[in-house]
Parts: sequence; structure tokens; C-alpha cells
Amino acid sequence: MNADIKYMLAMSCVLPAVVGIFRLSAIDKKYHAFIYMMVLVALLETWIYVGFKYPALGKLSRLPINIYMLLNLGLFLFFVYTNGYLNKRKLQLLMLAAVAVAIFDCIYYNSIFNLFLYLLCFVSVVMLVICMDILSKQIMEIRYKLANNFWFWFSSASILYNAFNFLIFGVVVFSLMATKNGQSIADIQHFTNAFSYLVFTVAILKIPKKDN
Repeated sequence: MNADIKYMLAMSCVLPAVVGIFRLSAIDKKYHAFIYMMVLVALLETWIYVGFKYPALGKLSRLPINIYMLLNLGLFLFFVYTNGYLNKRKLQLLMLAAVAVAIFDCIYYNSIFNLFLYLLCFVSVVMLVICMDILSKQIMEIRYKLANNFWFWFSSASILYNAFNFLIFGVVVFSLMATKNGQSIADIQHFTNAFSYLVFTVAILKIPKKDN
């Protein structure tokens, strides 16, 4: 796949970020962390795109990715905690575990400029399991139509997004990225991520307005 097409698909993350910023003042504060997640990924993808255009900066791109994974997990855990899908104890334990995994990655790779693959795996699995639990609760909810349920759209997109991130971890770790099948999976991920961002945009539009 052409590199320009890859980054065009990646920059689709700007859509939910822009829509989220536009709706920020109209929605309850308990949803703000999710909007910040979308803004954060848009900033990261912009940085990666700049690194693609200017190779000298591209060499530093993996450090922001590693920092992003920790920040993104922190925002996610705070978001689901604020909305009653996670207790404070689990939030603290999961963040401590994430920091521990990041330290392990740093020691294992002997550098902060290598992609922290084990952190990627940990973050993807944590978000995947929590969102599967959230989705199961939405399906059992009979008071609201799923089509109008923010949490249904959010958890569905998150499951798809993080499942593919976890798959990419496996492809890289088991040295399949250089194979034809591994490259195909990597290419599919770009389309999957773009679709996930579209669903996240729908989710943002389903956030109810705050009570006056």
C-alpha cells in the first residue's frame, strides 16, 4: 500500500477530534476524557505524518508513541471510572501495571526510542477486555435502543480498534511483518482504524447534551 494512502487513512482520526471539540461545551464533563482521547490520537498521527515527510524527525516518532500509549490508557481508565464501569482500585492497579510494563520495555529494548511492543499488547488487552464488558452490558440493557446508545458505539469501535492492535503485536513479535500475510494484516489495519474513527464519530454524536 502506498505510504500516502496509509497516512490519509490514519488522518481520518481528525474527524472525531474535530466533532468532539465542536460538541465539548454541549456535553457533560464525564464524557470529556473520551474527547481528549480523540484529540490526543489526532496530535500523534499528525506528528507521525510530519515524521514521514521529514525523516530526521521521524527517527524520534516512537518516543511520542510510547508516551501516547500511557496517556491514552490513563484517559481511557479515567473515562470508564468516571462513568461507573471501573472502580478506583482497579484503575490504580492497571495504571501501575502499565508503568511497570513500560519500564520493562525500556530495559528490554535498552532504549526509549524503540516501540514498546509489550506495552502495546498490555494496553490493547486491557482496553479490549473492559470494552467487551461494557458492550455486554449495553446489549442486556432494554430501556434504550442500541442505535441511540453512546456506549454501544464507543465499545464496539474500541473492541475492533484494540483487537487489531493486539493482532499487530502478534505479527511483529512472531516476525511475520516481513511476510506477505503479515503485510496484508498491517494494510488491513489502516482501513480498520479509519472505520473505527468513523464509528467513534458516530458515538460522539450520540452523546446526550448535558442538563441545563
